[in-house]
Amino acid sequence: MARDRLDLAWRGVRPVVLVALPFLLLVRGAVVAHRYLDAPGWIAVALGVVLGGACATAVAARLGRRRPTRARVRAIAGWLVAPAALAFSIYSIGWLGHATAKSPTVAASWSELHPVLRLAIGTARLADDGVTVTEIGRERADYARMGLPTIRNSLHYVQGDGWVHAVDLRTRGRGPVRNALTHAWFFALGFDTLRHAGTADHLHVALPRRRG
Repeated sequence: MARDRLDLAWRGVRPVVLVALPFLLLVRGAVVAHRYLDAPGWIAVALGVVLGGACATAVAARLGRRRPTRARVRAIAGWLVAPAALAFSIYSIGWLGHATAKSPTVAASWSELHPVLRLAIGTARLADDGVTVTEIGRERADYARMGLPTIRNSLHYVQGDGWVHAVDLRTRGRGPVRNALTHAWFFALGFDTLRHAGTADHLHVALPRRRG
């Protein structure tokens, strides 16, 4: 009986897992490349796309009843997965900021945000189009203006690679379940996440600092 219930539960969540896994590996691979391989932003994204694309190809190839052939795998990768991954990455990195930003000022700083973070926000919005960016870049004077202690090494500052490595996401008015799921998703992707209040309650998401 217990096994039957587990099988039934797995059949229910399996489609969600199969859809989410390529996106998770897409961004997680980019985060790992950034943290452990010291890969520049665009190289990290490219490595993530390769990993996520390989996963998506394997999933798509196994959906048919027949055993996949090499020709079928190549066709899926070249004609389906590669164009879809490229289109999604370009949209997320290049244009999604205007849809996610709380204000034109925040949208204008979208290009300052590290491309791996932009890609991650794009994946989150596939499941929740209410994900909203409230803050990207800051300067030291901004903390004093907001009545907060100045942070010497904030990842909201432009880092040595020319990108901002942190972003704040809206939590107000979204409900505890949606906020918890958003928090869990970014944590699973490998980001440093913290729910805290500065000028207002928000979810802080940052690239992990590089090792070594």
